[in-house]
Amino acid sequence: MKNKPEQVEAVFILENDKNKVDNRERFATGEDIICQLADEIYRCYEKEARECSKVVHPSIAAKKAEQTNRIHIELKKIHRRLFPRNITTDISICTRTKVVWLKSKSQDNIEVEKVKNLLSKVASSFLVFDSLLDCQKDLLEDELVSNIFLIIDADYDDSVIIELQQLPNVKVVSRYGQSSLENKTAIENYDDLYYQLTHDVIAHYNRLGTYFSKKQDAKTAKDMFMKAHTLCNIDSEL
Repeated sequence: MKNKPEQVEAVFILENDKNKVDNRERFATGEDIICQLADEIYRCYEKEARECSKVVHPSIAAKKAEQTNRIHIELKKIHRRLFPRNITTDISICTRTKVVWLKSKSQDNIEVEKVKNLLSKVASSFLVFDSLLDCQKDLLEDELVSNIFLIIDADYDDSVIIELQQLPNVKVVSRYGQSSLENKTAIENYDDLYYQLTHDVIAHYNRLGTYFSKKQDAKTAKDMFMKAHTLCNIDSEL
């Protein structure tokens, strides 16, 4: 838009004439505008965080970066509420499986490495976070392409667990560790975590194998069953 007021960062137009749609300023649908608006808002805050890191104390810059991540997460939530999608089918046929561990800063890294080594042959990726905001951001960005098994420190309260469980790509949430909260669902022993997690992942790959077998996709079905078999063999050796 020409002669845009100085304080206006961007203008978006819902365009009726499809020939004028450019997906930068003029958009064909409300959903396209919401997506672009969310990106622009996030970029503005991200730019502010970068500029702060150059001229102010690092702690202030870190706070700005945290605010940026929180804004990104909230914008994603708003978008999902405004434009709900039936993504059950997409998620059910996705073969990419990821393990995410949201730990406390004081949690033992040795146990994290044990689980990582255990699942390295069957999981597509294994990510570790000690920041809830960073973890939420990753889960929201990956909401259509992964089957996620989430391990979370037992000290996170129920509201966090409920919110994460509602994400369509999160298959299982396991609370782990000694908790200062009264928590009957937390797994306190590493061996118990190990057996529960391997059981869940084996069952997951067997379900995928059965699904693709019914779809007569023999190659993918075999791959899924082999992942389950590999994990069973690892389990029997330990």
